Amino acid sequence: MLAVLLLLTPPAWAGLEPDDIARQYGQAKAYYQDLLNTGKGTNRKSWLTSVTAFRSIYKAAPDHQVAPKSLFMLGQIHQTMFRQSGLAKDLDQAIASYEELSAKYAGNFLADDAFFILGTIYLTEKKDPSKAARAFTKIIAIYPEGDMAAAAEEKLLQIKHGAIAPDPASTPVKEEPGEKCITPQIAEEPAPPESAAKKTGLATVLPIRHWSNNRYTRLIVETTGPVTFKHQVLSGDEASQRRIYIDLHNTRLGSENVKTIPIEDGLLRRVRNAQFDPQTVRVVLDTQTTISDYKVFTLTDPFRVVIDVMSSTAPDKVAKNGGKKSADKSKKEGAGSKAPPPSQAMQAGVGIKKIVIDPGHGGKDPGTCSPSGLKEKDIVLDVALRVAKALREKPGYEVILTRDRDVFIPLEERTAMANALEADLFLSIHVNAAPNHDARGIETYVLDLASNKDAMRLAAMENATSAKQISDLQSILLDLMQNSKINESLKLAGLVQEGMVTGLNKKFSGVSNLGVKKAPFVVLIGAQMPAVLTEIAFLSNPEEEKRLKDDAYLTGIANHLAGGVAQYVDSMSLATNLTR
Repeated sequence: MLAVLLLLTPPAWAGLEPDDIARQYGQAKAYYQDLLNTGKGTNRKSWLTSVTAFRSIYKAAPDHQVAPKSLFMLGQIHQTMFRQSGLAKDLDQAIASYEELSAKYAGNFLADDAFFILGTIYLTEKKDPSKAARAFTKIIAIYPEGDMAAAAEEKLLQIKHGAIAPDPASTPVKEEPGEKCITPQIAEEPAPPESAAKKTGLATVLPIRHWSNNRYTRLIVETTGPVTFKHQVLSGDEASQRRIYIDLHNTRLGSENVKTIPIEDGLLRRVRNAQFDPQTVRVVLDTQTTISDYKVFTLTDPFRVVIDVMSSTAPDKVAKNGGKKSADKSKKEGAGSKAPPPSQAMQAGVGIKKIVIDPGHGGKDPGTCSPSGLKEKDIVLDVALRVAKALREKPGYEVILTRDRDVFIPLEERTAMANALEADLFLSIHVNAAPNHDARGIETYVLDLASNKDAMRLAAMENATSAKQISDLQSILLDLMQNSKINESLKLAGLVQEGMVTGLNKKFSGVSNLGVKKAPFVVLIGAQMPAVLTEIAFLSNPEEEKRLKDDAYLTGIANHLAGGVAQYVDSMSLATNLTR
């Protein structure tokens, strides 16, 4: 049944019409059903044939409607293989397929199913309730009207109340550290954490995380301790391919790592990681199109290397030009090259439609806290939900929250989520604190070098890091900046800031305007759209703390914040219409 499909060469695949691809998918699906319903399903080789079939279809037509279905089928097949073999690599390949589906095809009807299966795998097979909760939370945050939302809610409740406990015979799940409120003082440089590096002299490279769309990919390589590294772009074996490699020194590969991660999003083909030599792990990014830029930077607590890869060429254009141009020079850490393309909305000339709202902190990270026990994470979630409601009442807006409940999401994942979803705006909401309890007011930030010492202090606090680490980040920030977004971000920040201050002062007295400022906030780094962070009040100020308990005040903040966003959207829509 699969003979014709499997004998096709790559050039032959490339020449197939959409109807031919659909027929090949139908044949592959029929073969899969045959394996399930007959004794052939006990033969591993037969399952690998099925894997080859769906993988070939996906590679041949990543923009065809059967592409996400093929990824879903790959996940299903590898799960079946795992149940038969018990091999960890089969389960890891299933996870990789579902992650690829949910990242690249976020708008597909199968994306929330993929998240739900991922959550179930992490819960029942990996015995990791924390990762499971993150997957279920994404369903509710991104697909609140989807058919998996109710089931995800139920799973989260079961996890919260301990109704789903890990198997006592399994490896114990590492517990998350308890909540620790952030103080307004800059923290001292923390002591290095206990890690595998202390026992072996080598840091362990943990499983790679990634988010993708057709023009952008973010990879996060986390290690159990600080490491040095180098990276470079190299020409591949074929003219149409390019490779980026990152060598992580004094490291060893963790046992849970998937050696090859298929991505194939029009920009990256795959990511491979292996023990290059006894003390070096090499991570290789194979690209299938021209990259306009890539950036590498590090974050701490825990230590991780973040790689952002950008392309200014859409996949359909890539096929025409063969990806003949590429960056090919060596880069030092944090180095960048050409600026990325303008925001999605400006490119398409259709105005701004998709807005991502990010309530800061969450879960084990409460943010700053007041003497009475009021927590930043709870306040900003409340305000974010109100802002989302106000914006959704306006026609034509699609609003997505990075979290809609009390869950921890790393800073770098928030921006990656917005980029992968091709958002047109990113708004991160926070509450301020200062050693001087008289400090009060509202301020809004864009990504840049810190404007002053207070901005440096705030960045250290919101990044949950130290003064020295902020200084290190500033030293490479100029190379990390998305310069084409600064002016747009400043305009958005100005309208949001003015909208909140002017609006609130009509009903509440003494709302101070601290203005628009600049600081190196990790949550804004790498944003491919106008992005701002707003501090809506000082929780360290007794009067403002009282106001943050006032429902009318919170509603006012949310409505005027939404009004500032809407004013920016209207101004950009007008500008777009005038340029047509």
